[in-house]
Amino acid sequence: MLRMFFFLIMLIQPLSTYEIFKFTVKEKSPINTLIADLSYELKIQNLALYSLNELIPINKNLITINNQTGHLTTMSIIDRDQMCIQQQCSCKSCEIIFQLTIQIQQTIIYKIIEIKIEDRNDHSPIFDNQSMIHIIHIKENVPLGYRIVLPIANDPDEGLNSVQSYSLDGINSDDFDVDYSSIDIPYLTVRSSLDHQHISSYSLTLIASDNNQQSKSRSGSIQLTIRIINDSMPTFLQSVYTIDIREDTIIGTNLLKIEAISDNNKQIFYELLTESPFIIDRLTGNIQLRKLLDYEKDKSYRLIIKAYENLIPTYAIIFIRVIDINDNPVVIHIKVEGNTTLKQTNNDKNVLFIPEDTLVGTTLAHVTCTDLDSYVNGNPYLQLTTIQPPLPFIYKLIYQNNFQNFKLYSLILHTNLDRELKSIYNNIQLIAHDSGTPTLHTKLSILLNITDINDCIPQILTNSTIYDINENNPIGLIIDTLTAYDCDLGINAEYEYSILNITDLLVINARTGQLSLNQSIDFEKFHQQKNLTTINLEYYIQVKDHGQPSLSSQIKLILRIHDLNDNSPIFDINQSYNWTFPHILLQTNSILGRILAYDNDSGLQGIVHYSIRSFDSCLILDITSLGYIYIQSQKSCSYLSYIFEITANDYGLPNSRLTKQLLTINIESNSLLINPLPQLLSLSIHRTIVDINSIGNISFIIDITNNHSIQPKVYLNNTDLLTCWNISSTGEVRLIARPFASSYILSLNIIDEYIEENVFIKFQIDICNSTMKNSCQQLVIYDDKKDNQILLFWTISLALMITCLCVFVFSIITCLCCRKQPKDRKLSTNQQSFLQRNEDFQSDRTFKSSSASTIREDDRDSACIINSTLSSNVMPVRTNSWYQNRRELSNVQTYQSKTCFYDIKIAELIRNNQHPACVFLNPKPSQSISTDYGFGSSDVSPSSTSCSLTKLNNLNVNTLEWNYEMITDQSPPPPSSRPMNKNSFISTHECVV
Repeated sequence: MLRMFFFLIMLIQPLSTYEIFKFTVKEKSPINTLIADLSYELKIQNLALYSLNELIPINKNLITINNQTGHLTTMSIIDRDQMCIQQQCSCKSCEIIFQLTIQIQQTIIYKIIEIKIEDRNDHSPIFDNQSMIHIIHIKENVPLGYRIVLPIANDPDEGLNSVQSYSLDGINSDDFDVDYSSIDIPYLTVRSSLDHQHISSYSLTLIASDNNQQSKSRSGSIQLTIRIINDSMPTFLQSVYTIDIREDTIIGTNLLKIEAISDNNKQIFYELLTESPFIIDRLTGNIQLRKLLDYEKDKSYRLIIKAYENLIPTYAIIFIRVIDINDNPVVIHIKVEGNTTLKQTNNDKNVLFIPEDTLVGTTLAHVTCTDLDSYVNGNPYLQLTTIQPPLPFIYKLIYQNNFQNFKLYSLILHTNLDRELKSIYNNIQLIAHDSGTPTLHTKLSILLNITDINDCIPQILTNSTIYDINENNPIGLIIDTLTAYDCDLGINAEYEYSILNITDLLVINARTGQLSLNQSIDFEKFHQQKNLTTINLEYYIQVKDHGQPSLSSQIKLILRIHDLNDNSPIFDINQSYNWTFPHILLQTNSILGRILAYDNDSGLQGIVHYSIRSFDSCLILDITSLGYIYIQSQKSCSYLSYIFEITANDYGLPNSRLTKQLLTINIESNSLLINPLPQLLSLSIHRTIVDINSIGNISFIIDITNNHSIQPKVYLNNTDLLTCWNISSTGEVRLIARPFASSYILSLNIIDEYIEENVFIKFQIDICNSTMKNSCQQLVIYDDKKDNQILLFWTISLALMITCLCVFVFSIITCLCCRKQPKDRKLSTNQQSFLQRNEDFQSDRTFKSSSASTIREDDRDSACIINSTLSSNVMPVRTNSWYQNRRELSNVQTYQSKTCFYDIKIAELIRNNQHPACVFLNPKPSQSISTDYGFGSSDVSPSSTSCSLTKLNNLNVNTLEWNYEMITDQSPPPPSSRPMNKNSFISTHECVV
């Protein structure tokens, strides 16, 4: 606690440091006399505002200050003597006390200024005519040194400017002297023996003087009468009486009895010559109080008493000092500072209004405590109490003046205020005690009202910031009413709403916060991606209060617009629905074309799937969900035209939308040039044959849909084949360049994002050449046969597992199968040797072919396909079908298929003839490209050479061209593959005749 208190003291020290500056000014100085230049005295160089507050109110028009320059000047003529008489200041030290406030930007500095009024000797001593003794009677037999009280002169000046001495002037004035050495009472002292016969009376002048450089004096005439010894006159037992009386003495109380004696024992009478609150009994000499005393008005009295028995009086002086009692409570006065305001209520409660942003260490108010009693009964001190601690401020004594019995305290804020946490501090009391006995106290009730500033940011209260809205909403649809909260008060808590976005769609009521839609939403105008079924529209709502400065906050609202199935599928108007095909092309699973319909909705509601209805059983068509129309079955009918109804449905829920379109299929006579229609292959088929002459056209289409598919897409995994093959996302496979190999395996990945289905398949493509007789048919037969052999193998394997006792039967069946050599087997063997390479690398030995590849059915001679040029350019068939519109012709080059025939026997004859007329075989440029089913690799062996049934009769053999091709399907040619020399296949000295 001590550390915290020390910290608070250090914290408030910069703003509560009070210094006392003392200045003097002579009384009765001219108006606008400069007392001090405070900006110079305080060494303030910045712009500042100065103000004065008189702590002990005397006269507000005495001193003034220039609020900009800090020049302290007199505002009127100051009379110190009158201020002393009126008890506006102490007669011993007349001072005016000010509190100086200096504001420099946001800093407030407080100082104490004491201005002492310097006395001028502007008054002469004055004898009071009422108390002036003009005739003094003295017996001639009084001893030397006898003292008689003289009248007293009054001088309102201070110190040396007041009465300093008395003197006598007149004839024979040397016989007397004036003693002014004790208690400020002048005495007439006898210095010489008195003789009535010699001098019976003295006429003297009593002079009272001050001690200023320009001494001023006043005089009064005194007649001294010398009485003979026998004259009777009273004599006071004491010439001076001094008593102390409490100011609370009751009226009528006997204070003192004055006694004088007579030489003749006659009755003596007493008389009080001074006007005062006292009376004297003229017979007994008792002095009583006739009025209440007030120490604060008169602190002492000087009474002149006359005693006489006949016409000869005697005088005595009574000094009465009033003893102060504690009869005045402390006077408390509070003065607010800075932004603090004060208001008094009807029940005498002082309400301090303090802004909640007041800084810690700020002086909230000043409290003055003044006691009119003497310092012993005064000396006030302050106490701060409350029944609801803690308090946000402390008090500190910053100045005291003992002459005035005055103390100054400051109330200093020491904790941060927050009106929103606590706005009222009630039951606070400032209690001022004095030091008398018994102690008197004064209470000042205070209530702290923490005033609001605009420090609370308004906040929007909402349970959700996302609003789900379906498109096609009615105009003016109310989606919510926002609620905001501002913990401030009054105008600081008034707020309004606004939308920060520039929009015509959403509107808000600035006062109520009601959100509504000003337009009907069309989802299709907002969406950018087809797969989105919801769109989030972001809006920023601001709430702003009316305080100064204004505070605001904002939140983000999301309008989640949902797409409705409000659009039906639309068939492409740029597409023809009247197709014409030659009858010869209408084969089962042939794809006639593709129908496209579009739906402007999004998501499943915008995905179209198709169905087709055939009206005639002669030609039954089916359609995939991607719109590919293919022949499901057909019969030989003589109709020239067929009409089909195509229905396009979306996947909208709960009810889908559909659109129907009629399709006409026209049948015409067979054309001479025919480009075959692509076939639809299901996912269950993993192998097919592609003609090398179909470069640029669609080779086939894979049906990538199934019963659960919605919008599947196919991707080619082995991207190194993209130079030869093009696969569209819908399954269309095209050969776009001359193949490098006779067989390819395509790795396909079918992805359907809507049902999160991912299918991985491998598809084998075998290459054939339609320009060679029965080339493609042989592959078909071979594939069928191979499939049968595989089935037979698994059947036999199953039989082996069933029983081991059938080994002999299995051997017989195997021998029978091996012995069976049908013509199909020969074709299969020939197909296997298609596109193979020769292994006879640098050998001149006779090329021997196997019996399966060299023996012909007619003469058992061999005729092998080498590279004989048979020109047959690949030309597309002109049709008005869908494929003519979609055929890619950009970079696909037509080429000639070349076929070379080589007979082993002829080669042997050529070798035996050392000088024949040779046709040399010139190799092509060394590059790794495929020929038209030609040979060129060192891997070609006699046993794998493909033989043809075509004879060499009437064949024009030109200069042969040859090269090699790749064997692997999915990898580039190995580094070891290189162009072969002529000896790798046919010697340069061999020729064909």
